[in-house]
Amino acid sequence: MPRLNRVLTMTAACAIGATALIATPAAAIAAPAPGLQINEVESSDGVPGDWIEFTNTATTAVTLDGWVVKDNKDESNYTFPAGTVVEPGAFLVVDEDQLGFGLGKADSVRLFDPTAAIADEYSWTAHAPVTYGVTADRAGWAETTESTKGAANVFTAPEVPETDGEIRINEIDSQPSDWVEFFNPGTTALDISRYEIRDNSDDHRWQFLPGTSIAPGEFLVVDEATIGLVGGTETQGAFRDPIGIGSADEIRLFDATGTLVDRSGTWSGHAAIDGDFIAATLARCPDGEDDFTLARITKGAANDCVLPNVTINEVESDKDTTDWVEIVNLEATALDISGWTLMDNDPVGHATDTTPLPAGTILEPGAYFVFDQNVNFAFGLGNGDTTTVRNAAGATVAEYTYAAHADGVFARCPDGTGEFVDTAVSTKGLRNACGNPVRINEVESDGGSPDDWIELVNPTTAALDVSGIVVKDDDDTHAYAIPTGTSIAAGGYLVIERAALGFGLGGGDTVRLFEGDALLDSTTWGEGHPANTWGRCPDATGAFAATAEATKGAANVCAGEIPVGPWPGSPDVTVLDTTPMFLEDSSGLDTQVTADGAFLWAVDNGTGSFWKLAINADGSVSFVDGWEQGKRARFQKDASNSSAAGPDTEGITVDGAGSVYVGVERDNSVKGTTLNAVLKVDPNAPGPDVVASEEWDLTALLPTVGANLGVEAVEWVADGDLVGKLFDDNTKATYDPADYAGHGDGLFFVGVEDTGDVYAFALNADGSATLISTIDPGLPAVMALDYDTTLGVLWAVCDDGCAGTGAQITLNGTEQPGIAQVERPAGLPNLNNEGFATAPASLSVDGKRPVYWFADGYASEALRLGSLPGTTTPPVTPPTGGVTPLPGTSLTEANRGAITLADTVRRGETVTVGLEDRFAATAVEVWLYSTPARIATGTTNAAGDLLATIPADATLGGHRVAVYAADGSLIGWTEVRIVAADGTSVDGSASGGALATTGTELPFGTIGAGVLLVLLGGVLVAMRKRRAA
Repeated sequence: MPRLNRVLTMTAACAIGATALIATPAAAIAAPAPGLQINEVESSDGVPGDWIEFTNTATTAVTLDGWVVKDNKDESNYTFPAGTVVEPGAFLVVDEDQLGFGLGKADSVRLFDPTAAIADEYSWTAHAPVTYGVTADRAGWAETTESTKGAANVFTAPEVPETDGEIRINEIDSQPSDWVEFFNPGTTALDISRYEIRDNSDDHRWQFLPGTSIAPGEFLVVDEATIGLVGGTETQGAFRDPIGIGSADEIRLFDATGTLVDRSGTWSGHAAIDGDFIAATLARCPDGEDDFTLARITKGAANDCVLPNVTINEVESDKDTTDWVEIVNLEATALDISGWTLMDNDPVGHATDTTPLPAGTILEPGAYFVFDQNVNFAFGLGNGDTTTVRNAAGATVAEYTYAAHADGVFARCPDGTGEFVDTAVSTKGLRNACGNPVRINEVESDGGSPDDWIELVNPTTAALDVSGIVVKDDDDTHAYAIPTGTSIAAGGYLVIERAALGFGLGGGDTVRLFEGDALLDSTTWGEGHPANTWGRCPDATGAFAATAEATKGAANVCAGEIPVGPWPGSPDVTVLDTTPMFLEDSSGLDTQVTADGAFLWAVDNGTGSFWKLAINADGSVSFVDGWEQGKRARFQKDASNSSAAGPDTEGITVDGAGSVYVGVERDNSVKGTTLNAVLKVDPNAPGPDVVASEEWDLTALLPTVGANLGVEAVEWVADGDLVGKLFDDNTKATYDPADYAGHGDGLFFVGVEDTGDVYAFALNADGSATLISTIDPGLPAVMALDYDTTLGVLWAVCDDGCAGTGAQITLNGTEQPGIAQVERPAGLPNLNNEGFATAPASLSVDGKRPVYWFADGYASEALRLGSLPGTTTPPVTPPTGGVTPLPGTSLTEANRGAITLADTVRRGETVTVGLEDRFAATAVEVWLYSTPARIATGTTNAAGDLLATIPADATLGGHRVAVYAADGSLIGWTEVRIVAADGTSVDGSASGGALATTGTELPFGTIGAGVLLVLLGGVLVAMRKRRAA
């Protein structure tokens, strides 16, 4: 499921009396006149799809000649067939296949009479848990508790279980008058004869009269006028005598046997609001629950507690990797915010998609806390939404509603107390960027060229005037005013040298920016100087940290960052489904080539539906005969229950035998519970429902994640493509299929949204599974996977939460697979793409092969076609001359260096030879021993890597590979074992015979077109440590 701008559904139904009518008409209209009216709407998970139910509320039949139905688009319309008649009180249902269009998450149904006037309409902002229907009195719409297609709507209130009567101390006033309020949260009355009130002293007692009871839901007040027993004597007006409630006191309640029933806990000081004792009490909120806190007086009524002075301070709904909401504590004391939650404008649909803050979460005075997507909530903030912060009791502490996404972020100016404004710069967890948005970006405090310097950045999309901005260090007498007429280009940088500043920067110093007296930005580094520079990570927007290198006047390079290169194919992208072909919860894709042709498989996560489409010569697709409606993957447990919601199928893949597998993150019938699984389904089964023949539950083998943040993708990769390349975390060696008997002939890779990692599994025929490897592609989330047989890389792709960035994973036999990240094509909008698939080179036309994306949340324009280079670039024989290699006897442990290469390689295989980062952009030669033979020459990329091709006639067995600099100096060497091209046999010895001098020529500073450029992602490759499994 998507992580950004996604409206979810839930399966729990609410009582009609408690249901918020969140789906309100787009414009108020008068109640429709008797006649044909819209009665019930199914917009998600319907059988066989979406549908609209109409009813005739008139006393005579209605003929529908000329009547038209539309959704929120005029081009989506359905005209009732001539002669259609609806009798009084009858129902008429029109299914999605008849309508010719589906209903969206935020959509409308409009009914037009033959004069083109609107006869009835209804709009909603989220899918209903079940359906939306007109209430029995036809006074309005609400969420139904049962789908009643073609029948009267059902709004059954859930049964409220009967509970015993209880009594709870609920509200206490200690100044100016003394009284105590009690509350019965049960459903039956409770006899409280001779129940006894005590304060903090056992000598102070007051009892209820015999025959006293408290009704269910009653607020019972005991004050100075209440008659009770004091010392066994009935007394009126004497409550204050034994129970004089003090400024430091406690109220306790005992039953007739002397057993403690409830206590308030002690307090210190009379309750007051802004010094007013009359207005304040101590109370529980909700009534009868939680600890006592400051409240407004509500004697004999529901409590109204004074909420802490915490405000929403900043809201990011669109531009960052994740959506988030920042709060700030304006109180003078620390607050315990354990159990607090964030909600959007769909509290019913998203009830299971928010996570309460853990126990012990404390917000200090003036401190900030950020509710972050995928950590504290799973839904996205929409283009117009409400953000609500609730305490552990569910009370609203703070709320902010906005009409549309901000151009930057919504932030209070002044910070914490002002009105919300659209500011250009986000300051997640920091003081808001009010005023000029210029920011400190990088600081050189020691060893700079020519000296110390400060770099400012313009994080906006327009030129920024910074005239008069004052720069200071930690000494107010050290001040530099930026000259008049100084501006910074959009996204640009301004470097201020020490010579201009007039002061230097010390160890543990501070840099501050002022606009007048207002502090715009500041940063302080720890004792001493950073090893390189002190800068924002990520560049321009992140928090400050030690950088990986100085980048004066350019974007910061942060430790562990993987550079993102351009899309390695054509920028052009085409929409394939201009009219609806699928449902609107589109998710996974996979390609398949057989003797019968090339096919694209697609899956929907809302219904479990999957489709088979033929790939045409131009890359376009069409449904294979009989697959227009698709088939539904079903759990084995639901084999006899066609109405079950079924699996949340996020990914799809096809193995070498043609079996289809779907990746699942939960059961749609229990959406609040994580179920990470892979199901095997037979695509040749007749359908429409296909029950899984095998199921693998991976939940316990994967990290614990939220119910909507689990398996998003699945990809089968043949063992032949993994032997000697995939590092096995279990054996600490390269993957050997023989170690996993019964797993078939390939492994299944799954991508998990919450962790952003890729996991390789052996799925066994007995339903068990073994985790082989965990790979970190450096993405915030993995939404799609695809093994590219042309490039020999595994693609991991993110959605709109990280701008559609893709990662090419090159399995090199080490713990550090090669990772190259690339941008999405220029012609691909930043959509919630959850499906990605590449076609093999055999489908290339004019040197290009198809690539597909599948976007969630669209009834049409979900499937898009792009391209990648379709052929590989043949290796070029290295030139003669150059380095004179050392004899093999001179390769010793002392000069081994740090060279990375797969343990086992195949004849004819192109492999990645990895050097340390310091050898990036270095001219080198690669030689294969025993008898030295040069197999590559060229310049390493930004990560210090180079491609080399193993000669097709290389002697099988053990060898060494050495890398030399252009000046002939040895950089290092490592061992390697060469096996046959099929990977099945190994012979020979470490002292192999002579080798042909063939390999890959890499021109200085460039890499040839075609596969090398594609594989390297624009020559921006980095080796990245994987997280432990």
